[in-house]
Amino acid sequence: MLDKVEVRIPFSAALRPDFRFVPKELQYAGLSSIVNRSQHYAGTCDLLPFKLDAILHISFKRKGLRNHKLEFLHSGGKSLRQMSKIIGTVFDVEPAEMHLMRIDFAADMDGIPVAHLYGSVRVKFKRSTDAIGEFDYEVVGGRKLEYFRYGKSTSCLRVYDKPAECMARFQALLKRSNPDAEPPSFADLFGSPPNTVRARVERQAGGGRIPETLSTFGQLRNAASFNPFQNVEITPNTFPFPDPQRVGVSNSLKLAGIHCFVEKYGINRHVPHLTATAMLSA
Repeated sequence: MLDKVEVRIPFSAALRPDFRFVPKELQYAGLSSIVNRSQHYAGTCDLLPFKLDAILHISFKRKGLRNHKLEFLHSGGKSLRQMSKIIGTVFDVEPAEMHLMRIDFAADMDGIPVAHLYGSVRVKFKRSTDAIGEFDYEVVGGRKLEYFRYGKSTSCLRVYDKPAECMARFQALLKRSNPDAEPPSFADLFGSPPNTVRARVERQAGGGRIPETLSTFGQLRNAASFNPFQNVEITPNTFPFPDPQRVGVSNSLKLAGIHCFVEKYGINRHVPHLTATAMLSA
């Protein structure tokens, strides 16, 4: 599954008439404008009010590289035709010729807690020290979500608790739902109950590390024949005791406790609510 897709749009590309106001609004970014300020771009514009599931990033700030970017939202639920239509609606370009800036490939492992995978996942040919399963976190919906990764942030393998990530976004999605209709449930929005045990394994490619065979949007039609996880191995979980110097004493004790709990009670049948995020944030 393609979980995230971002395409580069040349600075010379013309905006369609409905979006030519965006560059003019940059001077008001962050004030009373629909255009917001950005760290790396002159401004960003959420296209949801225009019924387009994407974010437009206008004019990269680095000198000489003032290209734009279209970031698709919920890429995993879109066809290439739908994404192509969004590109063509915003810019007067040939969508298939646009170069990709980032692709995230994702696979879900149902019934497998993230903590169990921490002792099982291996990535071949990784040699840097932060390619050995470093714990990290990001804030989603005001909640701190932990994950572990192999490799650098622009090109890495990331493993995290997918239901926990969905729960962090749940309230924000409810606010965007129709106020005159009955609020959707978690299962309505994400297709499964919140106590589902599901590990998301994600391979991020970007920063010049996108495969040559998938360098343009048009080449994404070949994505089904590309294996983004060919260097990933899942070995029998022998549970090497976590190194306190790498993950901290507290997290080491919690991981050891998770392992003992799973060893005694099993993974799914007896403790379906057990997740690494829940245990590590306790």
